[in-house]
Amino acid sequence: MKNIHRTIQCGCLSILSAAILAVGTPVSAQVKVGVMQALSGPPAIIDFGESYLQGIKTALEDYEAAGGKTKIELVVYDDEANPQRAVSLAQRLIQSDRVPVVIGTVSSGNVLAMSPVFQKAKVPLMAGPAVVTNITSDFIDKKPSYIFRCSMVNKFEIEAVVDWATKNFKKIGLIHSTTGAGIFAAAEVEQGLKNRGASLTALEVAAPGVNDLTPQMVKMRDAGVELILNFHESYELPFRAMSRINYKPVVAGPWGLSSTKVPEIVGKDTIEGTVMGQALDISTPAAADFDKRMREEYGTAYRWPVVAALGYDAAQIVFKAVDEVGKSDPVAIRDAIENVDGIKAVSATPTKPFSANDHECLDQQDVFLGVWKGGEVVRLN
Repeated sequence: MKNIHRTIQCGCLSILSAAILAVGTPVSAQVKVGVMQALSGPPAIIDFGESYLQGIKTALEDYEAAGGKTKIELVVYDDEANPQRAVSLAQRLIQSDRVPVVIGTVSSGNVLAMSPVFQKAKVPLMAGPAVVTNITSDFIDKKPSYIFRCSMVNKFEIEAVVDWATKNFKKIGLIHSTTGAGIFAAAEVEQGLKNRGASLTALEVAAPGVNDLTPQMVKMRDAGVELILNFHESYELPFRAMSRINYKPVVAGPWGLSSTKVPEIVGKDTIEGTVMGQALDISTPAAADFDKRMREEYGTAYRWPVVAALGYDAAQIVFKAVDEVGKSDPVAIRDAIENVDGIKAVSATPTKPFSANDHECLDQQDVFLGVWKGGEVVRLN
């Protein structure tokens, strides 16, 4: 009887072993990835947040379709572009949700406020699409730094814009808002001009809540300004004012000018020829395929190709790092992010985005100028 029992037991074990082999390698334990974006508030802010989130969600679809071995769940919060709320949500993600990595957010002020929370807790943050220059440089000497970014960077786009501007125009004007981002951008514009032996012909400032910039545009026109650098967050306002006074200078500025919301408001003819910092060349096969797919999937809700593409690439990096670690281990995931390689980016993000001394997925050489031409943003020749 004992021998019969052993035979039955061995047979059952063999069947069980065969069944395990038949189903293949099981999916690892679930890892939660925190996502924080401004999904309510001013339209331009929502435009950034929703576009970046679209890219993140699409990257997760592709990760799962490719058979990622670690099951990933997104924990998404709306920080409302409010720094206090961002800090509160950062603490919630770390302490209650116990996420090992976070992606976000739109507002540079929010990122600057919450970055120390993540650094102290040793939880990696992939910042984006915030642009203020010092987001990663404030922490890069911490050894190790837990703050990364996959986004445009103010300094890089301003350098590209100013370099082009000084080579092509003699009279340059600047309009910017009184927000921290507007003041910071103005300082970098003026320094960039000074470094090239140039200066502003006219400088105008306006609060973020104004709805008419006609007086400022009249002053630009009367000063003979040929190129207006538009660093006011309500990107459409200078165009509206210029139409009223029949003033047609060239306009250039930050990547926000590439949102399809702007031509929807001011018209395709008005936006034609406007130049901005860019990190997505829509003429490349990868970018063209991504753009087509997103238009089909999101329809009119897909408004900002470059922001969606950087959200996609940021998530690609994070998911690849999580997959390599295979568990909820923030320190190991930080190390994996820093060393990730082989990224097939849609944006200008390189295959190996980071190093111990550089936590920006884009560098100066990855940023170029785009221009509105025939209803779409193409690379400026």
